[in-house]
Amino acid sequence: MIAHWYGQRSMVDDTDVSQALEQLRRTGGRVTQQRRLVLQALVDAQPHPSAEDVAERVAAVAPDVHMSTVYRTLNTLTELGVISHVHIDHGPSLYHFADDVRPHLVCRQCGRVDHVDAETFEAVRATIESASGFRLDRGHFAWSANCPACRDDLD
Repeated sequence: MIAHWYGQRSMVDDTDVSQALEQLRRTGGRVTQQRRLVLQALVDAQPHPSAEDVAERVAAVAPDVHMSTVYRTLNTLTELGVISHVHIDHGPSLYHFADDVRPHLVCRQCGRVDHVDAETFEAVRATIESASGFRLDRGHFAWSANCPACRDDLD
C-alpha cells in the first residue's frame, strides 16, 4: 500500500538538522558526512520518507554512498534517539525526527495517512487506560481506520 500524506509538511528546516547533529554529538555519535547527508535527505523528503526515499535523495548528491550505509545510518540515528520510525500497514518503515511524536492513522482503503493531534490522543489514551488499565503509547505502528472519503464510499 502506498501512503498518501495529508495535512501540512513538517516544520523541519536546516536549524533542526543542526539540532539533530548536536543531539547526535551529545549522545556519543560521530558526525560524519553520510550522517549529514541522511539527515538532510530526511528534511528534504518530508513528511515521512522510507529508507528508499532517503537513499534516493542521498544518491542524487553523493552517488558513492551505498544503500547499506543509509540503512546503517538510519538505524544508528534511531538508536541514538535522533529519529524514529513508524510502520504503516505492511509497507516499509517511514522515518521522522524523534520530536514528532504524533500518532498516525492509515486508511485501510486508500492508504491516506494523517496524524492524531496530541489533545485527541491524550483523551483516547486516558479513556482506554481507565477502562482497561492498559496505557497506549504512540509507538511504531499506525492505527488502522477508514478515512472520511472511504467511509462515505462504504456507506
